[in-house]
Amino acid sequence: MRQKFFFFLISILIVFTYTVSALAESSLEINNFQRSKLYERKSIWPDWRLPSSIKRPGLKDDLIYPDWFEGVWDVTSEIESDQNQEPIIHSAKFIHNTSGDLIADREYNTKSYALSTKTGGFLSVKNDPKSPNRQFAKLTEDRYLETKIIGRLQEKIDNNIFITDELILQIFHTPEFSRVSQVETLTEFKKCGSIQNNKINMSDFNICGEQFQAIYNQPGQNLISLPIKTEKSKLILRKTNDD
Repeated sequence: MRQKFFFFLISILIVFTYTVSALAESSLEINNFQRSKLYERKSIWPDWRLPSSIKRPGLKDDLIYPDWFEGVWDVTSEIESDQNQEPIIHSAKFIHNTSGDLIADREYNTKSYALSTKTGGFLSVKNDPKSPNRQFAKLTEDRYLETKIIGRLQEKIDNNIFITDELILQIFHTPEFSRVSQVETLTEFKKCGSIQNNKINMSDFNICGEQFQAIYNQPGQNLISLPIKTEKSKLILRKTNDD
């Protein structure tokens, strides 16, 4: 159960926290007839390997989300292959930074996700004030989870589709040992209609996500790394009702 918790926690750290920088070379406007790098990556899952084409972020780089992510969302995350695992339901918030760009509220999102799980012993989370690419989670029994984004790529397909791919270095500290691994998560977000009175309403849309994830051993063990575990999940973001 603890292993599942950490796998889930890394998902939320990646998808709703650090994700990708808004560099011109990786933020692409792609027409519907052109195959993107991330669509190609998605198409070969779970046969992934490292290294891949995702780029190392700068120290201050952060993901700039499309405007349609703005606000607070109720998120449902469900693993496709695990019928016995209940969906994780939590909250995610996207806010404007001092430059006016839309970013994820990283601490809020991680806390909400971790506290919505039933295992793992989560106590607190803290962002690195010097970089949006690092975060530290404190757990019970004097355990810590350190995460750092070491690779990222994003593509804006059109006004309705947004794809990210992130590679995170995860260091799990206990009083006895430290365990290092790498986690890659590719997520495709799409606007999808909400259902009202049994009719699909696109003016009050949800966001649907397909998430593909792979865990690798720590870097440096082999020239080419193959996944030691893979997982696919479905995400649904529904705008929070403030009434």
